[in-house]
Amino acid sequence: VGARGPRLLVPTAGLDGVDVAPAEVDSAVAAAGVDTRGLHGTTTVAFRYDGGTVCCVDSRASMGSFVGSGATEKIIPLSATVLGTMAGSAADCVAWLRLLSAQSKLVELETGAPLTASQAARTLGALLRDRRGERHGVGTMLFDAESLFYVDGDGYALEGDAFAVGSGSPYAYPALEAGRGDASSTSEAAAVARRAVETAAIRDAFSGNFVNTCVAEKGAPGWRRLSRGRSGVGLRLGGAKR
Repeated sequence: VGARGPRLLVPTAGLDGVDVAPAEVDSAVAAAGVDTRGLHGTTTVAFRYDGGTVCCVDSRASMGSFVGSGATEKIIPLSATVLGTMAGSAADCVAWLRLLSAQSKLVELETGAPLTASQAARTLGALLRDRRGERHGVGTMLFDAESLFYVDGDGYALEGDAFAVGSGSPYAYPALEAGRGDASSTSEAAAVARRAVETAAIRDAFSGNFVNTCVAEKGAPGWRRLSRGRSGVGLRLGGAKR
């Protein structure tokens, strides 16, 4: 951080570096006619069932037609009881969720209990509303065993029983709605969530690779990871199994 604010190190052809201010990068991107708000892909789903809340996400991070990573962690712990998901701009989501995690820890030190999902959603929503218009690429779900929320980059916080977020969400929603009503156990709920992500990954080129499933169960001391691995339909970086 210098006198003129944060600087971005941009590699040149000779692998040296030159300092470029973020405003200069934004100007160059705008001059090229590139809208970076649409250059992200993912599929994240979560829904409530009788025993708590289950969540499933893919691991592919993309920008345009380029796949930047096939092993991105899109479920981010805020505390021992609350999880957040990442969709939109990876940098924006990680930055805001880390800040929210710090806020939760401060509350825990003062009161003995971390923020609930409801409190976390209201806190994040208020922070983002104060910065509305700055184009924060945030599309996150926040949940614990008792509640599920979706918060966007403009600070809108919506409570619901089921959400699918990301470029694969139009394909994930039908599979999610078709199965979640019959899911009464954790294993059944996890299977429905996983099937929704796998369905989206088959049809959405910007979703895929690994599938990560977590759950926050009522009566449990905190959330837990159920599984992380390649799906049965072969969500490979280069396509489906042959």
